[in-house]
Amino acid sequence: MKMMIKNVLEPMMSTKDMINNLKMKNIKFKLFNERQAFIYLKFNNNYYNVTCYKNNFLKYPSPAGKMEGKYLDLDFAYLKDLSIIDMKLRLVLNDIILDIEHYLKLKILNLIEKIDEEDGYRIVNMYLENDYNNEQRLHNSILKKVTSTYYKKIFSKYDIDKDNRLENIPIWEFLEIITMGELINFYEFFTSEYGLKKEKEDVYIMKDIVKLRNAVAHNANILSDLGVRDKTQRAHIEVIDFLDRCDISIKSRYKKLSNSRIRQITYALYMFDKIVTSNGVKYGVTKKINDLFYDRIPRNKNYYKNNELLQSVYHYFDCIIKKYYVI
Repeated sequence: MKMMIKNVLEPMMSTKDMINNLKMKNIKFKLFNERQAFIYLKFNNNYYNVTCYKNNFLKYPSPAGKMEGKYLDLDFAYLKDLSIIDMKLRLVLNDIILDIEHYLKLKILNLIEKIDEEDGYRIVNMYLENDYNNEQRLHNSILKKVTSTYYKKIFSKYDIDKDNRLENIPIWEFLEIITMGELINFYEFFTSEYGLKKEKEDVYIMKDIVKLRNAVAHNANILSDLGVRDKTQRAHIEVIDFLDRCDISIKSRYKKLSNSRIRQITYALYMFDKIVTSNGVKYGVTKKINDLFYDRIPRNKNYYKNNELLQSVYHYFDCIIKKYYVI
């Protein structure tokens, strides 16, 4: 008879254990002492959110004897600083992504006005019918929102047969009740249906921005694995041109775009510059980017003077900001 082997669960560490664990990895407490770190982990931030940034720092090259697997140059203060930068970055990215979503909706409405066979209902009915005849994901998502008296009043007129099959939702209302991910899926359907080839080219860029949006909305760490490469399709020619105008080399461009987070932020900066038409909105975001990038981030730049990865990432975005986001 086969014996079932249960996984041994790691015991929950106390705050003191966490600090000892970091010390075992050669993470120093010179700039931010152990007592300060204890209070910080206890009352300001959790262990994972602070220590995930250690992946951006080098360990002793193997073989390293007793220093095998330990960090070469890392102080707890560096991790704390990066966690604060990450939080402030998420706030800026949230503004950028919300503006991209808003101006994409405006773009769809303006495109529909130019299509003779469109009345603001046709494309939505086609999309809803396609969804209803397949997995009904959008129907289920929308109907879940119909829980309050406000939404019930709105949606009662769009389910005429009371069969949970939605129809005749005007485009201007439809765009306001779907999530950003659903918006991009609709945009893909819309551009395909009407043969809008140029507009459809932005779809895969938008899908990557949605991933960034989800991370930002759930307070996920953005800067924790900047050296990790993932497999991705080649960047669109317009994004390549966008980066070429920043004098970013082909080698640097390839390396940076192969990291999911750097690629997603790049796409967000590209799409914001492309789709937002209000100078006032652009100025507001540009100011926030500059405050973060040229005031807060370099405040402790001496922490990262020996970190080639973080130095190169900063230089990459510095080139983009100086080209497209100058105050």
